[in-house]
Amino acid sequence: MTKSGYKKFAFSLLLYTVIVILWGAWVRISHSGDGCGDTWPLCHGQLIPEAQRGKTWIEYAHRLMSGIYGFVVIYFWWAARKLYPAEHFARKAALATLIFMITEALLGAKLVLFKLVTTNDTPYRAFVMGLHQMNSFMLTGAVALTFAAATLSEALPTPTASYKKYKYLPWLIVAIGITGAWAALSNSLFPADNIMDGFFADFSTQSHFLIRLRGLHPLLAVLGAGSLALFFWMKAQTAETTLVQKKSMQMSMLLVVGIFFGMATLLLHAPVWMKIAHLTLAQTIWVVLLQWIFFARRGFAQD
Repeated sequence: MTKSGYKKFAFSLLLYTVIVILWGAWVRISHSGDGCGDTWPLCHGQLIPEAQRGKTWIEYAHRLMSGIYGFVVIYFWWAARKLYPAEHFARKAALATLIFMITEALLGAKLVLFKLVTTNDTPYRAFVMGLHQMNSFMLTGAVALTFAAATLSEALPTPTASYKKYKYLPWLIVAIGITGAWAALSNSLFPADNIMDGFFADFSTQSHFLIRLRGLHPLLAVLGAGSLALFFWMKAQTAETTLVQKKSMQMSMLLVVGIFFGMATLLLHAPVWMKIAHLTLAQTIWVVLLQWIFFARRGFAQD
């Protein structure tokens, strides 16, 4: 494989990573997490399950996609080792992809084997789902950064001091994402008949802890994402390079769209297609943010 081919490979893997994550969300939304029983990685103890309920095939499809993904990532890492020197960032990011792929699989297995699926509403499930959400961000980010590094020459500029502080920005998106996972779980297990009933339930001491937690997501999303949108809009006006200016404007627009789409999702009682679109938008924001930091910290001037 050539370096040009590896760039295309990295971009294709990034798209496939998001597809696998979205299908995993569909497994949760459709309450199909127990579709293959409590056996893993086999489905009901079989390599190919017999035709049963629809949710068996939903869960099995996710496992099959994830299994294929695992082999692809191994080759992805191996190809990076062959194409790039040890100090190249693409090689390091490909190794991170392999590591986060393994931890993603282990967390998915834990959800199944410990029966933290379907109607399970324990604090332990919320904790593991939070870890799962954070790890999925790390996995997508590692692939995205491999692609970003693969588009560059061998010589990577040293990060500029003025941009080093921005390496902490991703953790705000991670926090928003984790609260989003809790809100999604709460809405799946305890759907509200209308917005007002849901609002009062969020603040009731008699409500389940997941119901009381779900209000954190819209609050943090509006305040955190809104602040970031303003930050990136200002950066777009003062960026030193065309590439950073472009990425800054993309981030500002994506965050604003994310806030309004989230509000619309809430007002429309979160139909399935909006839940999937909401998660897609969150992953897109995450990818563009990491690429912004990667390019901005190194002061790239090229388009």
